[in-house]
Amino acid sequence: MRTSLTEIRDTELYLHGKLDAGDKLVFEARLLTDPELKSNMQFQQKLYKLLRSFHLKRVRQEIAVVQDGLFDNPEHSAFQQKIHSLFK
Repeated sequence: MRTSLTEIRDTELYLHGKLDAGDKLVFEARLLTDPELKSNMQFQQKLYKLLRSFHLKRVRQEIAVVQDGLFDNPEHSAFQQKIHSLFK
């Protein structure tokens, strides 16, 4: 595997807590001595954060569509009444 792909894989394993103790120590030592690796790790962390945020936003949109379909459609009035009765 190319060095850059190896670094991406190692960074991913590190960020997800999947490196064993020895590999984790080696990776952390490399972070201290290699500013480029540290910078790349920070970018990868930001990327994961953006992806989680995007995914969460998308899931919320999908939930809103389902919710609107269930609670705004008179066809589902029996379901609506059951749900409302649970929260009285």
